[in-house]
Amino acid sequence: MQWTFTYRQRPEPGRLPEAVRAMFELGLLDDEEKSGYFVGFVAGVLSKNPKSTPSLIERMLPLPAKEQSIVVRAIAYSELASWPELLMRFAPRVPERRILVDEFLAGDEPVLIDAPLDSDAVVYALWGFYVATGDERHVRRVISALAWTDGGEPGPFSWARIESTLGLGDSEEQQTLLERAVIASIAKWTLVSYAEHHRELVELYRAEAPLHGEPVRTELAEVLAASERFEADRVRKEEAARIEALKQRLARTGSYGSRTAYAGSVGIATACVVAGAVGHPEIAIPCVVTGALYSGAMKIFEW
Repeated sequence: MQWTFTYRQRPEPGRLPEAVRAMFELGLLDDEEKSGYFVGFVAGVLSKNPKSTPSLIERMLPLPAKEQSIVVRAIAYSELASWPELLMRFAPRVPERRILVDEFLAGDEPVLIDAPLDSDAVVYALWGFYVATGDERHVRRVISALAWTDGGEPGPFSWARIESTLGLGDSEEQQTLLERAVIASIAKWTLVSYAEHHRELVELYRAEAPLHGEPVRTELAEVLAASERFEADRVRKEEAARIEALKQRLARTGSYGSRTAYAGSVGIATACVVAGAVGHPEIAIPCVVTGALYSGAMKIFEW
C-alpha cells in the first residue's frame, strides 16, 4: 500500500507484476469489496505504459480462476486504445473468465469511466486509477456521488425521507434510494481521506465546488473544510454512524437494503485499513476494532 500511494513520486511500472503477486498472496484480490482499489491502480499503471503493457500482463499471470478477473478488468479499465485487442490476446491465459472478457468486448460490461457508481468497488477503483495516474476525471466522478447524499432527490439529507420509504417493502425504488445514500457516505469519506495523502486534491475540491448545484455544493464544502483541517477521522466516524443508523433502521424492517448498508460499512473499513498501511494507525486502529465497523473490518481480515 505504501508503494502504491507514493507511486507517482517515483514510478516503477516494472514492479507492477511483483506487486500483483503480493496482492494475491496477501488475499487482497479474492473479494470484490477489497480488490476495487487494486484493480483501478493496476489499470492506471497500464494506461501510462502502453508499450510495456503486454509484458506487464504476461508477468502477472498465471492467477487462479477467481483472481483472473483482476487482470481482465484492469485491461478493460486501462483506457488504452488497444484494450480490446489486449483482452482478445490474453483471453486464452484467463480461460475461466471468458464470459467476462466477452461481456467487455460486447459492451455489456462498462469500462471504469462509464461504470455506474452502484458499489463501493467502483468508487475505490476510481481512486486506485487516480493514485496511479493523477487523472482528475476519476475524482470528479466520485464527487458526483455526493448528489446522492439524500438518495438522489433535491434538498438536505433526511433520515425521515429514507424511513418514509420503508413501508414500500423491498421495492426497486427503496433499494435504489438506500444504495445511493450509502455510496454518498463512502464518497464523502474517501474524498477527505485521500486528500490527506494527496494534497493537490484540496485545490481540485476548491475549484469544483462552485460548478455544482445542491446538495453537491454543500457536501463538497464540508469535504474541503475537513480536508484543509486533516479531519478525515471525524468524517469517517460521522459517515460510519450514518451507515450504522441506516443498518439498524433496516434491520427492523427485514429489508434487503440492510445488506447494501453492510457493504457500505465494509467499504469504509477498507479505507481505514488503507490509512493504517500508509502510516496513519491512529485512523486505522479505531476503524477496525471499535464501533459500527467491527463486523465489516472482520470480514476484511478473514484472509
